[in-house]
Amino acid sequence: MLPDNPLYGVSGVQAGIIYLGVGASAPVPGRGLASIALIYKGSIYLFDVGEGTQERLVALGLSPLRIRAVFITHLHGDHFFGLPGLLQFMTLSSRKAKLSIIAPKGIEDYIANAERVTGHLRSFDIDFVDVKSGLVYRDENINVYAYPVCHGSIRAYGFVVEEHPRPGRVRVDRLEQLGVKPGPFISRLRRGESVIVNNIVLKPEDVIEPPRRGFKIVYTGDTRPCITTVENAREADLLIHDATFSSSEVNEAREKGHSTVREAALVARLAKAKCLALIHFSARYRDVYLLAREASSLMSCAYAAEPQLLHVIRL
Repeated sequence: MLPDNPLYGVSGVQAGIIYLGVGASAPVPGRGLASIALIYKGSIYLFDVGEGTQERLVALGLSPLRIRAVFITHLHGDHFFGLPGLLQFMTLSSRKAKLSIIAPKGIEDYIANAERVTGHLRSFDIDFVDVKSGLVYRDENINVYAYPVCHGSIRAYGFVVEEHPRPGRVRVDRLEQLGVKPGPFISRLRRGESVIVNNIVLKPEDVIEPPRRGFKIVYTGDTRPCITTVENAREADLLIHDATFSSSEVNEAREKGHSTVREAALVARLAKAKCLALIHFSARYRDVYLLAREASSLMSCAYAAEPQLLHVIRL
């Protein structure tokens, strides 16, 4: 089952996950390698940068100037070989704003060597953050946490994205009961101040509902079914999980440190995630919709990610 109102395009969308590349190591025409973009009120956050990422961004009309942070799950090439080209694209676009790159140790040396060999003179600074468990990034929109996943001996992490709590709704019915019309004073109430309107003292708790939980999205990168994912994806609005193999190839999945479709669905079900997106498909599978059917018996909302598919996040 696809997410509600799936779209192929980003025009006018305030928040959503758009899949840029969904394939595993061996490229498949039109599928792309691992890369996901979170769009939030004009900002872009990238998770993994497989080859071809910058081309997909251009095709979707997404400016590299809007990218605020890049998160790399692990240092297997299909997850970050697109990064040098993306950084050069940013320079060609006259980027000046600092970029955050959160990745396992080694990415800074990789970028430095690529720029030395190519002679690329970057037009902006990069804040390199060596990823570790816990909070790795924060701005006025989101918090991003990292947690270890189970992908063999390599240092690999999943990421949890949590939107800051949303302001509580105004209780218009309560204002009507008090004979007060909404006005500029609402902003003061939202800031926690009491106000006097029509000789009536209004406290925030009188007419403003408590803050609402923001969205929660979890991206595993490459992993076996992992208790850390179950723990970190509790009641996530969307879990984007490695589903490299069909359920008939569980032995190969174990050998290579990946998950089958059914295993991904079991993790999502145990975590009580609201929706599951399957990603990182082996090149041997040409019809990923058949893979999605394997998950449908365990998750009512489960779908195979595909390039340029937008999962809308409702604000």
